[in-house]
Amino acid sequence: VLINKIDQVGKESLLPLIQKVQGELAPEEIVPISALKNDGLSRVVDLLVARLPEGPAYYPEDQYTEHDLRFLSAEIVREKVMQLLYQELPYSVATQVEEFKEEGDIPRIHVVIVVEKDSQKGIVIGNKGAMIKKIGELARKDIEAMVGKQVYLELFVKVVENWTKSERRLKELGIIQ
Repeated sequence: VLINKIDQVGKESLLPLIQKVQGELAPEEIVPISALKNDGLSRVVDLLVARLPEGPAYYPEDQYTEHDLRFLSAEIVREKVMQLLYQELPYSVATQVEEFKEEGDIPRIHVVIVVEKDSQKGIVIGNKGAMIKKIGELARKDIEAMVGKQVYLELFVKVVENWTKSERRLKELGIIQ
């Protein structure tokens, strides 16, 4: 039994309440909590985890997602664009892997960053290519950490006017089904 909102009653009122619940319900456990103040919640989680049966493994132990490296690479690049340019760009940025080759030891990944206007393209590229270089470096580090080996990541910026208003384009970019 969980007794919530203990932050709203004094300790002198709480003990009689716990004794009443124990007498009437005889629960296995009584956990006083305050969701507002995050008091006692870790105990609730521990109790729930202890009572939940372990389910079957749906994926190999070393696999953390059902998405492939192509999808994750595009998402990581988009994440870096948004982290670095959240103030300059609206959320009308998409990414798409145009080429993915796993020939030899180093996977080659070509990702297109899709924006709606030429001015946005300039922002993504940055002064003398500085911004796109930074995006690429950060994304490559994350991708390499994920796959445990070196990757060759190449980024391109493409303007597709009004892509956010085109159902066909949204489907092509994998944003909608």
